[in-house]
Amino acid sequence: MNLNPPDFNHSLYCLTSDEVDLSHSQQVQSMCRSGVRLIQLRSKVLPFDLLFEEAKKSVEICKTFGATLIVNDFIEVASRSGASGIHLGYQDASAAHAADLLGKGGVIGETVHSLEEAKEVRKRGVCSYVGLGPVRESSTKRTLQPRLTGKEIKEIIHLLNPIPVYLIGGLGLSDFNLLESYGVTGICVCSGLSKGKQFGVHLQAFVEQSDKLKLVKA
Repeated sequence: MNLNPPDFNHSLYCLTSDEVDLSHSQQVQSMCRSGVRLIQLRSKVLPFDLLFEEAKKSVEICKTFGATLIVNDFIEVASRSGASGIHLGYQDASAAHAADLLGKGGVIGETVHSLEEAKEVRKRGVCSYVGLGPVRESSTKRTLQPRLTGKEIKEIIHLLNPIPVYLIGGLGLSDFNLLESYGVTGICVCSGLSKGKQFGVHLQAFVEQSDKLKLVKA
């Protein structure tokens, strides 16, 4: 396993994208250089061999910067590459199986869309953090429609406590204010980091806003 455990004091969780002009490992390098310390390698189009190579490169980059790398969906890629853990959607492979394969210290992230799903996550008892949403329409999750009210979000967060919760789905710079409103750990950002295919145009602005919040908490 990657020797860098997650630091859930960070309010910014960045995801790589298939839709930009840099490879996934290049995106990871740019994120690390900008100060991001919680990163998810997320590809829906790369074949297994290429995804594995990108993951291995990304793990080495993250080790250098003291960042945490989570792999989306592919448990074997996460395990073999030395990533810190795996993020699983609600209908993806078993979280319990992932926990067994990754072993002690492996990070298990799960996506939650409803109170019922949150109850199942709580019951399984292997989750390290949750991605909750979508808060609004997202270009990376086109099949999902926002359906959680503010009241439902608060109920889910209360149920999951003390599991860290990151909001997902079409989030931008102004959404850092949701942390205090809902009492969540942070926000996940993917498409919001870039401008079209030009990766990272807004990356530094997100990092600076996250750092300001960290200073306020301190």
